[in-house]
Amino acid sequence: MESIDTKKEQKIVATSIVVGMMLYLSKFLRPYFGSNDFVLFILGFLPNFGLAFAMPFIYASNRIRLNKPLEHFVISCIGTFLLMILNEIRDKYQPDRVFDWYDIYASFFGVVFSFFVFNKILKNNSFK
Repeated sequence: MESIDTKKEQKIVATSIVVGMMLYLSKFLRPYFGSNDFVLFILGFLPNFGLAFAMPFIYASNRIRLNKPLEHFVISCIGTFLLMILNEIRDKYQPDRVFDWYDIYASFFGVVFSFFVFNKILKNNSFK
C-alpha cells in the first residue's frame, strides 16, 4: 500500500504536469487574438514555458511510479532545456516556422521555475 506522502507527491507532480500542458495548449488560442499584440506576445512564448515546466516533472512522475528516489532532477531540467533549444533551432530551418529567442528564454524560465517548484515543494518536504 502506498504511503500518504507518496500520494501527496503524486498529486503535486500530476498537478505540475497538468498546469504545464495547459500552458502549452494556450498555443491554440493565438488565432482568436490576432488584433491584440500584447496577448499574442504572451501566447507566443507561453507554450514553451509550459512544456519546459512540465517535462522534468514527467521524469519525476516516472520515478515516483517506480518507487525510486527522485535523483538527478537537475539533469532532467538540463535535458529538457537542451531539447527545447534543439526544437527551436529546428524551426529555423523549416519552412513556415519561425526561430524566436523569446521561446528559448521562456524555455529557460520554465525549467528554472520547474526546478524552483521541485526544491520548494517536493525536496524540502522530503516525503520519503
